[in-house]
Amino acid sequence: MNTSVPPTSPAAVPSPSHLLDIALAAAHAAAEHLRGLDRDDLAREYKTSSHDIVTEHDRASEEIIVSELRRLLPTARIVGEEGGERPAEETAAGDTGPVVSFFVDPIDGTSNFAAGLPLFCISIGVAVDDELVAGVIDAPVLHQVFAAADGDATLNGKVLRPRATRAPADALVLSGYPGQRTGAQFPAFAASSVRTLEDSVSAVRHLGSAALELAYVAAGWADATALTAINSWDVAAGFHILRRAGGSLRTWPGTEVVRRPDHLQPAYVACTGQERLSVLDELQQELQELRTAGR
Repeated sequence: MNTSVPPTSPAAVPSPSHLLDIALAAAHAAAEHLRGLDRDDLAREYKTSSHDIVTEHDRASEEIIVSELRRLLPTARIVGEEGGERPAEETAAGDTGPVVSFFVDPIDGTSNFAAGLPLFCISIGVAVDDELVAGVIDAPVLHQVFAAADGDATLNGKVLRPRATRAPADALVLSGYPGQRTGAQFPAFAASSVRTLEDSVSAVRHLGSAALELAYVAAGWADATALTAINSWDVAAGFHILRRAGGSLRTWPGTEVVRRPDHLQPAYVACTGQERLSVLDELQQELQELRTAGR
């Protein structure tokens, strides 16, 4: 892993592999900080509800990442969970070229982190204009670093080989589908969808981190993952790693019904292989129809 990356000249957009090196360096700096913390008795705050918490370390981790990204590529735009959108600090020559964006989740799985569980990670996805070109998911306590640029996806430097999606009767799904927000808006759908999914596949497990669930599906440790309401910083890295590992992805536009790049869409189903787990696709399509009808 290259953690000592020199600053980049603003004259040109770096290659995907160089952008990955930058993301890896930023994630590593935050991971070192998080590994060194005593997580007993962490102070927590609530953003939107008791299901949506934040700690001082989410903010500290994001500031470490932003500082490193600013040092290495000041012409990049940064979109972070805690700090929102930060425009480029410097302007590239001519100011007409492609825009590099880093999508940063400083701690994905904050509830796990605050409880002392190891199932949390740093997620940094990189896009040039609207196309994802690199991503890193670093689970500090587990010492798992998933990464991809324009070559193979890797876990701690070892290539993730493609694997077929298992048939439903043997499939493991990692998801808290459909989630609290969708459950509150469409309670009848939520209740029926949970039963349908559990009756259709071998097992459903919820890790509490969308990024890790995507990484583990990319690794072939599970067959699929899906969510109905998500943000770009949660999934940008995972979507890219999944695709470079040979997985397949489908997204839905939600209430706005506007086609956008996949990492800007609110709902998705990701599978470890090109074979689709149809029960999840069908549930997402049913939910999309409910959302469209309710506009």
